[in-house]
Amino acid sequence: MLKRVVITGMGIVNPSGIGKEEFWNKVSRGESALRQITRFDASQFPVQVAGEITDFQADDFIPRRFKVKTDLFTHYALAAAQLSLADGDVDLQQEDLHRVGVFLGNNAGGWDICERGFYELYKQGASYVNPWQATAWFPTAPQGFITIRHGIKGYSKSFVCDRASGACGIYFGVRSIQMGYNDLVLTGGTEAPLTPFGMTCYYETGDLAAAKTPEDAYQPFDQESNGIVLGEGSTILILEELEHARARNARIYGEVIATSMTTDHNPEQGLAMQKGIRKALSQAELTPDDIDIVFAEGSGCRTSDRVELESFEEVFDQTQVTVPKSMYGHLYGASGATELACALLAMETGVVPPTINLKKPLTSDSVEIVQEPLVRQVSHALVQSRAREGVNVSIIIRSFTDQDQ
Repeated sequence: MLKRVVITGMGIVNPSGIGKEEFWNKVSRGESALRQITRFDASQFPVQVAGEITDFQADDFIPRRFKVKTDLFTHYALAAAQLSLADGDVDLQQEDLHRVGVFLGNNAGGWDICERGFYELYKQGASYVNPWQATAWFPTAPQGFITIRHGIKGYSKSFVCDRASGACGIYFGVRSIQMGYNDLVLTGGTEAPLTPFGMTCYYETGDLAAAKTPEDAYQPFDQESNGIVLGEGSTILILEELEHARARNARIYGEVIATSMTTDHNPEQGLAMQKGIRKALSQAELTPDDIDIVFAEGSGCRTSDRVELESFEEVFDQTQVTVPKSMYGHLYGASGATELACALLAMETGVVPPTINLKKPLTSDSVEIVQEPLVRQVSHALVQSRAREGVNVSIIIRSFTDQDQ
C-alpha cells in the first residue's frame, strides 16, 4: 500500500508578493504583477516586460555567509523554504533528518552570478572571480544549500526539465513519501533569469513574447498570443506522510491523490498528455466531471496552447481552466509548485484566480477559460505542467476536511 501524502505548508516568493497572504491577495483579485523591466536597461532589448520581484531583501532570510556563496535563484529558494517551514509549523530539530528530503526543480541555473563572473574575468582578471562561482550557478545549488542550512540528510534530488522542472520535483517528492523513503519533503522550484544574458538565451528559443507593454504581454489561450513572459521567484511546499502530519497535529491544506508523468514523441501532438491526465484520474478513482478546476500550463506559445486545449477537449466533456501565471509570468522551475499553491488556496478560500490579458480567447465548446475571479467551491483540482519538448506532469489534489482528520 502506498502511503498517503498531504500538503502542510507553503512558502512563496513571487512578483505578486512575498508570503502566501500578499501573493494571494493580489492573485485572487486578478491583479497583474507584470511590469517594465527595471533590473537592467531593456530599452533596446526585444523583451521589455517581465514578472520582476522588486521588494525582496535577502538579508531578511539568509545569513551573510550563505549570501556571498550563492546566486539570486538560491536566495529565493532559501527564503521560500524558510517561509514554508514557518507556515507548516515544522520544527526540523524534532524530525529524523535522515527522513526529510528536498526535491527542487530549476531550468537555468544562476544567471546573475554567472554574468557577474564573466565581467570579473574579462574586465578585472581571474583573481577577481567569486571563488564560489562554480557551485553557485549550478542548477542543483538551491537544493544543496537548503539541505546544508537545515541539516537535512534524507533522500533528495534536483530536476532540470524545462517548464516542467518543478512539477517533476513534486512528482518524485510525492513518490519518495508514498514508497516510504521520506516522512517529510520540501518540494517546488526556483528561478531568477532576469539578466541581459539570461533573457537573451531564453529569447533565442523563440518562445518569449516580444512584449513592450504589460497589458499585451502574456496572453495564454488567446488567438493573438505571441509567447511566454518570464517571471522569477520560488515556491516551496511541505509534503508529509499523512500519519506523520497527524502525529504533530499539522494543519493540512489538501491531499495529493494522483500524479502521472508522460512524454509526447511529437510535441505538436498531445496524445501522451491526454493519456497522463486519464491515468491520473484513474489513479485518483475520479471521473473527468469530478475535477472542479484545471490549472493549465498556458505557456502562451500558440502550438503548445493548441495542443493543451485539444487535450482538455478530448478528456473533459465540460471543464473550466485558468492560468494564474498570466499575472506574474512563467516561472519555469517554480511554476508547478506555484500553480499547486494557487489550487490549494482556491480550495481554502473558495476563489479561483483568473487568466488575464485575453483579447480574443480561443473558443471551445467544452473548455471555458476563467477570465474573472470565480467564486466557487473547489474540492478537486488538476494542475497540469508541460515542457516544450512534450514532457507532461499531471497532479490531482483534493481538499482535506475535518472528517478526513
